[in-house]
Formats: sequence, structure tokens, C-alpha cells
Amino acid sequence: MKKIFCLVFFFGLFMPLTSCSKKAEQKADVSIWHWMTDRQDAFEKLAAQYEKENGVKVIFETYAPSEVYRDKVRAAASGKLLPEIYSPLGDKRELAAYINSGYVADLTDEMNKGWKNIFFNKPLGQSTYSEGNEWKVKPGIYGVPFDVNAILIFYNKDLFKKAGLDPEKPPKTWNEFIETGKKLKAAGIQPFATGFGEPWLVGAFVASYEWNLLGKEGMIDTIKGKIKYTDPLWIRVIGLLDEMRKNGMFAAGVATMVNKDAERTFATGRAAMAFNGSWGVNVYRGMNPQLNYGVMLPPSISDAKHPLLIFGGEGSSFNINPNSPNKEKAIAFLKWLTAKEQQLLLAEETLNIPSNKQALENLSPILKEFARNIEKTFPSLPVVESWQVTNVINTGLQAIIIGEKNPETIAKEIQTEKENQQKKNQLK
Repeated sequence: MKKIFCLVFFFGLFMPLTSCSKKAEQKADVSIWHWMTDRQDAFEKLAAQYEKENGVKVIFETYAPSEVYRDKVRAAASGKLLPEIYSPLGDKRELAAYINSGYVADLTDEMNKGWKNIFFNKPLGQSTYSEGNEWKVKPGIYGVPFDVNAILIFYNKDLFKKAGLDPEKPPKTWNEFIETGKKLKAAGIQPFATGFGEPWLVGAFVASYEWNLLGKEGMIDTIKGKIKYTDPLWIRVIGLLDEMRKNGMFAAGVATMVNKDAERTFATGRAAMAFNGSWGVNVYRGMNPQLNYGVMLPPSISDAKHPLLIFGGEGSSFNINPNSPNKEKAIAFLKWLTAKEQQLLLAEETLNIPSNKQALENLSPILKEFARNIEKTFPSLPVVESWQVTNVINTGLQAIIIGEKNPETIAKEIQTEKENQQKKNQLK
């Protein structure tokens, strides 16, 4: 089997780069490349503390935006110039390519010394490969998570009050959700504004209902081709967005709205609800510190036979370059960075949920609500749908939102693409 996402192809993409990198001015014992400009100050504070305590100089270098960062990492891997700590910033398939090419250290032995016990299961799982994985990676743990996220529905308590709704009792079922939207609409309030112009976000919203109505086995059987996308359960999943549209739930332009615009719409009180991630806490604080809001789980389908799960549970992770002479120093630093005291500081400075489940006590009530629901995020499946089919699903959902097509038509289009991909795979 050919290596997935051949790195020769990746590195052939490299061209001279410009970035907003913060360059290291003096040689570091441990260099860390990352893309998170909003966390650089906190990282530098921690690096200075670590050097004072341990005499080891750690330098964080920022490369942004994320596309520039990824190209930087690909080029450095090609030239064997990777720093001690970095991240390929891709999905599990892409990380597997770096592992199989010898650019990511296996941390299983270190994790089994008790280190792995501090983490939430889901963020650790994004860098963990089990026996028989499709990418032929040696089973083990290859990354160190340092924060975690989840996606819930934010709601504006003041707008709920204005519409005669109880702000302390948000809707829990789908029918209650639709009725809430009707009351908001009747009060002249846009019910729901989210960045559904970004395909992954509309896919993340609907994924909760895929789990709710089909369950894990149903989703696996769909990916394997045993259940068709034209099955009534799938048509019902797709039809949920059609029901929202027919009941006037969506803010104007939501099908083409990027999430940053949706965040601004919610932060300025022009919509009562927004499907967004835990990072929204930091975003809304910057946009409107006085915003009075709560968060709720996506409302479940009353007659569904499976639990409703949510998107998320992963977050940001670092990987270690196994070829660095300072590999052990890098491991020691990441153990320190993910310890409780440092995780508390990171959470306080960046308003992100720490990956260390022992470091939650100082979180705001909203972030604690996100943290409480981390275990409700859906797990990774042993099989993955092709990107071609996923693309047809997500663009089809956008067509539903604007009323361009109906659920049955979209289901047929998805199934047609599924069958096309199955034929192509059989010919390989």
C-alpha cells in the first residue's frame, strides 16, 4: 500500500514564504513552531518561567496564518530542518504521513509512565493509533494535547427574555428548539446565525443528528456502503435544516456567512443563537464584554434511539521531532507545560479549555459547561468517509438552507457520489 499523503508531494508544494513569524534571536535548547498568535504572550511567559526554574531555554516561534505555518513545516521536513516541537496541523491521515516518514516521535513509553492519565481521552486520541489502523502506523501515542475544544449553541439571554422565553431554560428537544425559533421570530429577532458558509461547520452541526438518529454502527455501515444515503433516516437528518429554513430560523445570508461574521452578528445582539466552539468565549469577550449569554447542547430528537453527541473534544497538540539531539529536553518541557499549574495559567490567559482534566477549577462558568460536555463529543470512527462524498454532503446542506433543493434530491446526489467513489476504489 502506498503511503497515504506522500510527503514527497507535500514538500514539492513549497515555495519561498513570508510570514508574521516571531524569530528567535538567540539559540534555544528547545524551539517550538506554532500558528497561534493569540497565545504567544502566554507561551513566552511560560518559557521564561521554565528557563528560570530549569536552566533550559525554550523559544516559541509564531508562523501565521495557518496555511503559511503548514507550508513552513512541510518545507522544513523536506530539508530535515524541523524544530524540536511542532505540529503538522492536519488530520490523522496527514499526521500518519509524518510518522511513517520518521518525523514524529513515538511517545507511548513516556505516556505509559502516568503522563497519559492527566488528559481527557478525546484530545489524546487524536494522536493515538490503534492496531490495524488504515495508515499502517505502528500502534502508539504520537502527540501531546495542550488544550481541548467543543462546539455547543450559544444563546443570548436578554433576547430570550425579550421574546418571552425563560433564559435559564433553553430548549432541550428539537421540537422545543423550533418553537423557540418561532417565538424569537415573532418578536422581531433573528433566531440563529452561524458560519454555515464554511462547509465544515454546517457538517459539524448536522453530525450531532447523524449520531442521534443512526448511532455509531449506522454511520459505519453508511461509510461501508451497507446503508444508503437515500435511507429514510438520512433523509430525516438532512431534512432538519429544511425544517429550520421553513420556520424562519436562519439569519439572512447564513448559508454563505463565514464564522467570523456570524460571531459578530451574535456578539452585537442581532441574532439570539449561534452554533460555535469554546473559542467563542474569547471572541465574544473581545467583541462585546457585556454580552449576556449562556450555552446549551444541540437539542436532541425526541424519538431518536441513540444519544446525541457533539463535535469537538480535540484541540491543539504538539509533536516532537525524533531526530533532534534535544528530544529528551523537548519531552521534559511538554510534561511541564501540561502539568496542572501551567495548564491553569494557559487557561486563564487564553480562555481555552486545558487538556489536563485536573486543571478545570478556575474556568469561567461557560467554559466549565463546555468542559462538562467534552465526554459527549463523538469518538473517532475506524473508517472515514471520502472527502468527495463529504464535500457533496456539506454543499448539499448549504443548498437546503437556501431552499435551492429538497432533502430527497440532496440524498440522491450524495448516494450517486458515494457509488462513484466505490467504483473508483474497485478499479484501483
